[in-house]
Parts: sequence; C-alpha cells; structure tokens
Amino acid sequence: MWRGNLSDDNKRIKNFIKDKKKIIKLFNSLLKEKKICGIYVFPYTTKFLIESISFNIFDGVCIYRNPVEKNYEKLIKKFKKLKFLAIRPFGGKLKLNKKHKLNFLLNYSINCKNIGNIILTCSKKKQIREIVSYCNDKKNF
Repeated sequence: MWRGNLSDDNKRIKNFIKDKKKIIKLFNSLLKEKKICGIYVFPYTTKFLIESISFNIFDGVCIYRNPVEKNYEKLIKKFKKLKFLAIRPFGGKLKLNKKHKLNFLLNYSINCKNIGNIILTCSKKKQIREIVSYCNDKKNF
C-alpha cells in the first residue's frame, strides 16, 4: 500500500513515480530473500492504479468492491491478467449488510473472473456464522 496524502492524488502519484527505483529494488530484494511471496497494490484511486501497474512489479490489486463502490469495474475488465483482491464487500461505514443479504454482497464481490479472494471483516458472531455457512454452500458462478 502506498498511502501518501489522499487529498492530493497527483502529488501522491508524482512521489510514487519519483521513488519507483527504490520501491522496485526493495520489493525485488524481499522477493529474492523469500520474505514475501507477492506484492499487491492498494491504489485508493483508479488514476493511481493505472500509473502503478506500469511498474510491472505488482502481482495484483486490492480494491473496494460492493454494489456501491464500483470505481474499478472497467479496470477489472481491462486488466485481465491482474489478480484482484476485493475488500469491504459489506461496504464498511456504508452498512450495506443492513440493506442487502450477506449472500448477495459476497456473491457480488467475488462473482468476477479476476477477483481471486475477498478480505472480510465482521463484528458480530452472527456474521461469522453466516460467512461460514456461505463458504460451505456450493456456488455456481
């Protein structure tokens, strides 16, 4: 993840590009030493994603994906060789799990060829039970 100042995306991208050689050298070193096995970028914006994947160092991309946060839909289809990891299927502060069933939200988040995994967070035992049940059910994507 490259955070920087999220209120100034152009500056964030500029700084990322400026440190490109250092970033690539560090990641290559960590990969060679087997301290890490892959590198995913969490871009925060589509503009940052487009710039960062040109580095050819990332194995994939972490993105928000749910029925409200759809900013990356076109890029998921465009960059077919990239692996995408969906986060926040329940919408975080959007509280989508109050508007939609858990099955719908999880199906939405993962029902795409390029989405390999989902990172889930939950705060209630009921949600954990529902997630376990969902994982045990047979899916037809």
